[in-house]
Amino acid sequence: MRPIELFLISAFIFQAAGSARPPDSASPAALKPAVALILKSANINENTNENGEFISELRGNVVFTYDSMRIRSDEATWRRKAGTIEFRRNIRVTRGQKLLTCDRMDFAKAKSTLTAFGHFNYFDTADKTRLTGNQGEYNTTLKIFTITGNPVLTHIDTSAHDTLVIKSLAMRFEDSVKRATATDSVRITKGDLTSVCRAARFYTKTDYVQLRGVPRVRYGVQRLNGDSINLDCTGGKLRHAIIVGNSHGVYADTGSVKNRDTSFTHIWGDSLDMVMSDSGRPKVLWSIGKALSRNFEKSDSASANKASGKIMMLGFGSDGNVKNLKIWGNARSTYFVNDSSGHGCNEVSGDSVSVFFARGRAKFVTLAGSTRGIYFPLP
Repeated sequence: MRPIELFLISAFIFQAAGSARPPDSASPAALKPAVALILKSANINENTNENGEFISELRGNVVFTYDSMRIRSDEATWRRKAGTIEFRRNIRVTRGQKLLTCDRMDFAKAKSTLTAFGHFNYFDTADKTRLTGNQGEYNTTLKIFTITGNPVLTHIDTSAHDTLVIKSLAMRFEDSVKRATATDSVRITKGDLTSVCRAARFYTKTDYVQLRGVPRVRYGVQRLNGDSINLDCTGGKLRHAIIVGNSHGVYADTGSVKNRDTSFTHIWGDSLDMVMSDSGRPKVLWSIGKALSRNFEKSDSASANKASGKIMMLGFGSDGNVKNLKIWGNARSTYFVNDSSGHGCNEVSGDSVSVFFARGRAKFVTLAGSTRGIYFPLP
């Protein structure tokens, strides 16, 4: 299978999934059999009747069960007819290996919601995911959290001893599919990886991140930006990045040779597809559509090696330097040579062009189909 086919198969654009809302009679809450709310214990239970509302004031080891949840607090006010409970002090909600704590919590049986106030903290031991914020609402039927007030998601990667942190102004976590959606002023950090955008989705099971709304990514010395970016961070490291729309990537190499100048590689295209090595350096970078690249040393940006075409592939060596470049479709390349044979500039074109580099300098080039080349000696 050709590289372009691989790219088209792997790349996709994250869109908000829309679906028609079923009528109330067909909603999940309506279809699900009624779940019993059971008071398991309370040291003190004082009951009053106010205007037809039976109210229980509970104190001391208050424990309720609802569905598969166990809710405990020191105090609670239970309005039985309304089906609401206000929990206070030392609140703990457990569901399997999941724990939720907060300062105060309201339960509404009719809406199947738990609303937590003050120091909202939810931790899934099995998934190693923590959600915190000032306030959180949990739909017990749909298993969806909505967190407001400085929401933060923390996901611990035990294999890499690394932690992913997502901060935003609003956050939603779908526990059934292990997917977090962050919106407004999103910032994501994970080791050497830092990204900012307007909206992001993170899948905790696969370490897959989707960035939308002017996304910007920094990973060590790499910089990526475009209309949308998808990141595969399996194993705690950036493994694969797909940038779609107005794509631009920058790689800065400080040089593996002593006293060598820093070199920069810029690449543009309608879309970019970057595969990383296990060492965290770029391995292969594809540019699809209106591909353009510039490679130069910091002290001599005027002598930039340039290439353009419909499709471009940059290959990187184990040291992180650009090793080879190949262009297909209206391929053009301008590269500088500086060796014992002289100093000059080559301009070549053809159906395809391949350029091979050593220590940031072009060493030789091969052309195929309708080839043309011009050499300009330089002083």
